[in-house]
Amino acid sequence: MYDVQVLTKKELSEKIGLRIKQLRVAKGISQAELGRLCMKDRQHIELIENNKVSANIYTLYVLSIALNVDIKELFAFDE
Repeated sequence: MYDVQVLTKKELSEKIGLRIKQLRVAKGISQAELGRLCMKDRQHIELIENNKVSANIYTLYVLSIALNVDIKELFAFDE
């Protein structure tokens, strides 16, 4: 049997939000600019990054395009 650790929805959302922020900051993009690239407002990006809302799969797809990364990079968490 495999020993698999499954994250809760809240944990996963938190890790994704932190990863989006990490990628955004590394690329020197403001929340407002990322929002503009994704057709979202700055507040929505802030809510995602701070785990106040969970991003749906389409939003993650658009964020990955705006950040110019493969969508799997949004799930590349440090353990």
